[in-house]
Amino acid sequence: MKALELIDIVYTYSKNTPFEKTALDKVSVSFEAGRINGLIGHTGSGKSTLVQMMNGLLRPDSGEVLLFGKSIWEEPKKIRDVRFKVGLVFQYPEYQLFEETCEKDIAFGPKNMGLDAQEIDRRVKSAAQFVGLDESLLVKSPFELSGGQKRRVALAGIMAMEPEVLILDEPAAGLDPIGREEIFGGIRSYQRSRNNTVIIVSHSMEDVAAYCDNITVLSEGKLFMSGSCAEVFEHESELTEMGLGVPQITRFIRMLRDAGVELRRDIYTVEDAVSAIKEYAGRR
Repeated sequence: MKALELIDIVYTYSKNTPFEKTALDKVSVSFEAGRINGLIGHTGSGKSTLVQMMNGLLRPDSGEVLLFGKSIWEEPKKIRDVRFKVGLVFQYPEYQLFEETCEKDIAFGPKNMGLDAQEIDRRVKSAAQFVGLDESLLVKSPFELSGGQKRRVALAGIMAMEPEVLILDEPAAGLDPIGREEIFGGIRSYQRSRNNTVIIVSHSMEDVAAYCDNITVLSEGKLFMSGSCAEVFEHESELTEMGLGVPQITRFIRMLRDAGVELRRDIYTVEDAVSAIKEYAGRR
């Protein structure tokens, strides 16, 4: 089943001015329900514009945005309800924190949904757990926390609304390797427990290879391709020309293969590489 489907999307910034620029040019792409989908592309490829189409922050000049088969613009006055169903976390979401305590910040979305106090409390604690935020921090001001902890609070605020589709724009940007792993691990646990749909926008080929089931590639406002990691990363030369490339470990394995080491081609994570090298060593 398709959670989100965008059909022939066209969007132009600064129309009828000298600065007119077509950000999306007849883009058609779908995102499968119950999966973690990656969205990649170089700066200016149209990624951010596309994700803002998905929950109605931007309306396409032409084309349709379907959420579980229904146009999100079928009833424009109800677009606010769509934004509860499709949660969007912008890059560096910690800059959007504003409440007195972390608990109040995480509860802001659920309160606006009209939920009762007991359900709000359940959602706040559940979301905090998914992002690895200790309950003792909920009573603190978010501005007393570290950068990584602030990021967790901001992510929890969207997760607490329990959207059917969760969109994350560079969720681990600026974090150290441990912080990245914790954030992505929490996102994966959240998705598996709820079986909802997650879309991760990233510049990191390593992250999308490690955590995404499918990958969609945009280039200069057009869809380049969409498919599994194996299908997408087979196009190494084209991805490199776009300024994306493939995971570093994939390049390393290719060098070993070129040197005569008989390893599988479909290796995109360090874990896959370790397993394949052990298997190769066992055959020697």
